[in-house]
Amino acid sequence: MPPVPSGDLISQLLALFAVLGVGVLLRALGRGGQADAAALNRLVIDVTTPALIVSVLRRSGIGHGAWGAVAASTIALFACALAGVAVARALGLPRATQGAAGLVGSFSNTGFLGVPVVLTLYGRAGDAAGTAILVDSIVTMLMLWTFGVALAARMGAGGDVDARSLLRVILHPNVLSIAAGLALYALPIPLPTWVERALDALGSATPTLVFLALGLSLDLRSLRGRVRPLVAVAAVKLLVAPAVALGAAVALGLRRPVSEVAVLQSAMPTSMVSVIVAARYGCDGQFAAATAVVTTLGALATLPAVIEALRRLLA
Repeated sequence: MPPVPSGDLISQLLALFAVLGVGVLLRALGRGGQADAAALNRLVIDVTTPALIVSVLRRSGIGHGAWGAVAASTIALFACALAGVAVARALGLPRATQGAAGLVGSFSNTGFLGVPVVLTLYGRAGDAAGTAILVDSIVTMLMLWTFGVALAARMGAGGDVDARSLLRVILHPNVLSIAAGLALYALPIPLPTWVERALDALGSATPTLVFLALGLSLDLRSLRGRVRPLVAVAAVKLLVAPAVALGAAVALGLRRPVSEVAVLQSAMPTSMVSVIVAARYGCDGQFAAATAVVTTLGALATLPAVIEALRRLLA
């Protein structure tokens, strides 16, 4: 697939953030809030994203280069987990906040944001879509419920790291839909036209619903009194992570668009699920939530910059 002009990429990305702005406006006017965002998130998790994954994978599968993107993104994740903890420690923050910084400075919102953004920028054909889905499944979901939970439990107030965490990952709707999509691609199994259209219609709603839910859930009050550490950890997430992923992609010899997807997924703001994990295992949940807000807002500026840098460096 020929690369999309940088201006078009940025225009499409800004269109998604305009939808986020609608959600912010609705919240400010009292026409929506956290409960509405939660309902949209459940719809995205249980319905539209699984439909999107099946729709994408049954057409294109997952290319061999996608595993290189997983490797590059994993290197960036571990590097930024260490960097997040180190930055928080250097600022004299307590151990529970250091643990939260390690989580939210490393785990990206690859599912809710990364996959929709990649699909918006590159479409459903080619290797980009399958690569984005694989990175989300392995680097975010699997690593979060294993390495992420272990980090949170060690740095926080403790809590049992139960064996059911991995089972929850395996039975997650997104993982099941990956298996279904790959099975349909490999066999291949033809689907009735009306089923294909239904999957496409549901899947295409994902980016809009994701950004609308994010706008409805943003709470700027969580930023008060912690500007310096929040900016420092946000810099790790939004700047250091994509830089490390880019270096790893170049070192591994990854080709476009797989290399670009690895960098973009690492450049996404903080994973919302990492905020939940931080609070559940005794880390600083308020700091984690505030970082998610800062990185989501900061991505308005950093993602277009990352896209432009990719076009220049990987041309």
